[in-house]
Amino acid sequence: MKERGRRTIRWISEDALVLVDDVYYGRRHAKKTKLVRLNPERLSWTNTHIAGPNEHSQFIYEIIPEGSESSRLEFTGLQINYGHQKVPPEGIESIRRELTEEDAGSWKLLAKAMEEDLGRS
Repeated sequence: MKERGRRTIRWISEDALVLVDDVYYGRRHAKKTKLVRLNPERLSWTNTHIAGPNEHSQFIYEIIPEGSESSRLEFTGLQINYGHQKVPPEGIESIRRELTEEDAGSWKLLAKAMEEDLGRS
């Protein structure tokens, strides 16, 4: 997905796991720890940052079927950024757009990687 890093996964129950991501951005490094709760019946999962630069941020993802051969991903998120001064409403909207584009780009890269992997099998 065009990022350099390492992920470790620790299952803590049948439907919950802890992800620890060590990601490198050039000379910068971030370690992020996330609690992920899976809900297979709803085709959904929750991702809560429990340590790292966006600690306590939470994201909810749900796959919504659309017909027999397609679906869409619905996403709700609470991004918490520490150490910033109070941001005016127009600044919040700008950050929201930027994070939306960044997240959508990540999902597109993941989808492409999955398609390439399927093509190899």
